[in-house]
Amino acid sequence: MKKIRYYLSRLRGMDFKEFFKTIDKIHERSGKSKIYLFFDMLYCSYKFLAGYTDYFLFYFEDLTNEQRKTYITRGVNNGYLKALNDSSYYHYFRNKVEFNQKFKEFVKRDFLDLREASEKKFEKFVAKHSIIMVKPVDQSGGANVEKIVIDEKTNVKKLYEVLKKTKQFLVEDYVRQHKEMNRLCKASVNTLRIVTVRKNNKTTVMLRAIRIGNGLRDVDNFHSGGMYTLFDENGVITKPAMDREGKLFEVHPVSKVPIKGFKIPYYKESIDLAVTASQKIPQVGLVGWDIAITDKGPVLIEGNELPGYDIYQSKIHLSETKEGLKPFFDSVIYGKME
Repeated sequence: MKKIRYYLSRLRGMDFKEFFKTIDKIHERSGKSKIYLFFDMLYCSYKFLAGYTDYFLFYFEDLTNEQRKTYITRGVNNGYLKALNDSSYYHYFRNKVEFNQKFKEFVKRDFLDLREASEKKFEKFVAKHSIIMVKPVDQSGGANVEKIVIDEKTNVKKLYEVLKKTKQFLVEDYVRQHKEMNRLCKASVNTLRIVTVRKNNKTTVMLRAIRIGNGLRDVDNFHSGGMYTLFDENGVITKPAMDREGKLFEVHPVSKVPIKGFKIPYYKESIDLAVTASQKIPQVGLVGWDIAITDKGPVLIEGNELPGYDIYQSKIHLSETKEGLKPFFDSVIYGKME
C-alpha cells in the first residue's frame, strides 16, 4: 500500500512533457519502439521506483529485471534518506554560512556573511584576499557561484551593493588548488565527492569520485557543465570522465591532460577528512562531502545531505555485469541484502 501511494504521488507530480522527450531520446539511441518504452518506463517506475530520468541515465532499456533491481533509483534513495537522515538537521548543510561555521576546522578558509557584514568589513576582507568566491547561502548545483578577482580597478563599494542585490551573501577566500589539480583543469576548483554512511558509530565510505570542470566555467558541478569519474583506493582515476549528457572524455577537452590514470594528491587525507567530518552531525548519516585539494592538503567545500545517486551508477563506470550499487548500500544501511 505504501509503495502504491508513493507511485501515485510520483505520477501526479510528473512532468509529462519531459517524460515524452525522454522517451524520444531513448528511442533514438536504442531503436526500441516508443510504445514499448512508454509501458516499460511505467513498469520500472512501479517495480523499481525508477523515474524516467533514472531510466535514461542507467540505460534501463538494455538491462534485465535482475540487473535493474540492483540499482539505486529515486525511490530507493528516498528510503536510505529516511533511514539515516533526520531532516531537522538539514539546515546545517543547506545554509552555507551555517555549514562553514559548524565545520570551520575542516573548511580552513576565511569567509564573510554579507547579511551581517558592513561595507567596511567587506573592504577589509577583499584587501586581504585578492580572489574571492561568492555564493548564495541556500542554493545548490553551482547556481550563482562566481569567482571574482579583486584589483585596482575594482569598485569595492559597488561590488558590495551588487552582491547584496543578487543575494550572493557568502563571500569566501578563494581555494587555491594543488598544482596537479590545477594542471587537470585550472578554470575551476576540481573537487572530490566522498559519500559516507554513518551508522552505529561507524563510518563507511560508499563512493570515491572526482568532479572536473569543463574548462569554461568557474565551477565543476555535474549539473553546471562539469564531468565526473571514479578513483580507486590508490587515488588513481580508473575510467574516462562523463558529463551530464553522457559524453565521455578520455582526455580533458581544454587542458588536454589524460584523465584515466591521473593520480590525485592527498587522496588518503581526503578520505580521512570525510570520515572525521561525518562524526560531527551523526543525525545526518548519509552525506556527500565535496573536498578540494590544496598544496597543504584537503579542505572541505561543502556537505550534501541529499547526495545525488545518479552519478553513482553510470554505464561507463559500472562493472561488466552492469549491476548497480543497491546491494552494497543495502548491506551497509540495512545490514542485509535486499
